Amino acid sequence: MKTTVALLLALFLLIAGCDYIPEGTPGLGLKPKINKFEATPSVINQGEVTYLSWSVSNADSVSIDNGIGSVALTGEIPVSPNNTTFYTLTATNFAGEASARTQIMVQGEPTTQPATPTGTPPTIVTFYADRLMITPGEHVTLSWDVVDATDVTFEDVGQVSAKDTITLSPDSTTTYVITATNSAGQAAAGITVVVQPSLPPETTAEGMLILNAIPEESGSLVRGTGYLDYTKYESTCAGDTTLNMASRAFLSFDISSIPDNAIIEEAMLDLSYYTQQGDPSYMRSIWGNMGALEVYHIQYGGFEDLGFDAYTELAKLTANGEFTDYPVSPRDVQYSDDGEPVIQELVQQGKSRAQFRIQFFTTTNWDSISDMLCFDNASLTIKYTTAQ
Repeated sequence: MKTTVALLLALFLLIAGCDYIPEGTPGLGLKPKINKFEATPSVINQGEVTYLSWSVSNADSVSIDNGIGSVALTGEIPVSPNNTTFYTLTATNFAGEASARTQIMVQGEPTTQPATPTGTPPTIVTFYADRLMITPGEHVTLSWDVVDATDVTFEDVGQVSAKDTITLSPDSTTTYVITATNSAGQAAAGITVVVQPSLPPETTAEGMLILNAIPEESGSLVRGTGYLDYTKYESTCAGDTTLNMASRAFLSFDISSIPDNAIIEEAMLDLSYYTQQGDPSYMRSIWGNMGALEVYHIQYGGFEDLGFDAYTELAKLTANGEFTDYPVSPRDVQYSDDGEPVIQELVQQGKSRAQFRIQFFTTTNWDSISDMLCFDNASLTIKYTTAQ
């Protein structure tokens, strides 16, 4: 939810029309915008001076041809071409570039005019805010670095140092402008700080679901002697048969009633209400043992889909999914053994089922007796929270 609010605020900033995006602030995919590029006056006599002025938004770099080079986003510079000349301004950022062209017409004979100012106009190297959006009462810190300036002024503050910071707390959305000047010209830059109403504190609600396994989608698979020889049974039993063939159980739970924005806090698989055949023990003295009981995450589909793929597919072992204690106490299965939040991902992906495969580590204990644990009464309890 917080991410959604941040994106909406960023969209508001775009609509508000900031004239300047400081270095390090994403351009949001917009190409540069040239708001103004003109010569005043546009017609001069030889030897006279005219001024090029410009204003650019959303650019990483700005340059003017005919030997002028890199300039600030906003500025003014004197020029005195000997002949009619076209000047081209080019603004670029990572999304592309924009250009504009203006003409200065030169006519007549030279007249006595003041000499063209020497040097280059000042450069605003950086001007940025540590935050572009705040709520009433919060502060924003503006920092700047200006070179080659004889005078630097900050709107509503007055003259400031060429390199400094200032902390402000505007009550409403405000555009701050810094202006640098010298004998050769002027440069200016602006930053808009958006002041948003305070958001109400976020509250959460808790929810819990106790889900029984779906009988029509659950069952077990017994492997036969052939490569594709598998037999389906409606009971959900893990262990081995009298023919020493392994059986694996499959459980399916309907999680479609969990809200889309739910944060899963706990998912407890309860296998404690089981029935037992034979002696599927972890340790035996006469015959071999069945090994640890294992619980895996696997989205196998429905009962009709149980077969070779469901039996052999490489599944995700649940966290702490190997255990030997019987009766089996409820286990938290929201994560896989490698830390993946499986139940959370199923909810976020809009899946309606959470499914599991249960099997013993050892396929059979070779005693020719059916040794099984059957989990037809299994349940899945899910606790979650939702933002209000």
